[in-house]
Amino acid sequence: MNKLWLNGHVVPADQAKISVFDRGFLFGDGIYEVVPIYAGQPFLFDEHMARLERSLHAVSIPMPIPRAEWLQVIDALSDNIPEGSGVLYIHITRGEEFPRSHLPANDLTPTVFATLSPFTPPSGEPTPVRVSLLEDNRWLRCDIKSISLLGNIMGKLAAAQDGTAEPLMHRAGRITEGATCNYFIVKNNTLITAPADTLILAGITRDWILTLARDNGISVEERAFSIAELYDADECFLASSTREILPVAMVSEQTIGSGETGPITQQLIQYFRQSRPQATHPKVVHENQI
Repeated sequence: MNKLWLNGHVVPADQAKISVFDRGFLFGDGIYEVVPIYAGQPFLFDEHMARLERSLHAVSIPMPIPRAEWLQVIDALSDNIPEGSGVLYIHITRGEEFPRSHLPANDLTPTVFATLSPFTPPSGEPTPVRVSLLEDNRWLRCDIKSISLLGNIMGKLAAAQDGTAEPLMHRAGRITEGATCNYFIVKNNTLITAPADTLILAGITRDWILTLARDNGISVEERAFSIAELYDADECFLASSTREILPVAMVSEQTIGSGETGPITQQLIQYFRQSRPQATHPKVVHENQI
């Protein structure tokens, strides 16, 4: 990555600067979004933008750029992804304010920052991973995609210390999500995932998987499920924008199902990859071509 977007301008990455009084730096007061790009095409762009707008509205930060202008940002940074596939990271804070105050002023100008990094889409047969079961001790508005991610980082660190790929978190025995993913189980050919309430960040990939499942005749339940149900599941997988669908073989020391990629998981991986943009031109397209 040799350039980025900062407050309306393309800037060399090594020259980008923000104020030490930016509320994102001081308080984690901001929102972020991640948009995968396949073969030059933003994937589920409107859905990602709608979630960005919902999160900004929830914390009373005005949307600083109209939705369509993000396509121009992608185009301006497209040299960063010569193969055409990448990840757009959007980071919006409430802005700069001095002196430091917990209660923000009403007239702040948001800080807008974006990067576009290369991304190699998953391919081949994924290797099932082991994850760590951990207590979910984060705040109670996980539906807001906040840049304040210390709780998630602590979960990631704990999982890494346990030698696993990701935390799988629960609140008083109810499965919620991972630090950077949503979880699904399969029982008796039914796909089950936690409901889209305030205890999880409902991933755009999560929602797309549910759509693919329903469109292909797979029974779906969005409901709370317990650790006991998790351990008794036939299949388990995690999902995120960059990992797409990744099978889970073990949760802590408990093997899930056969410990291999299950048939429903295999089907959904196939459906997901078939749904990805398949444009042959390696450059990011302009707004009027989408």
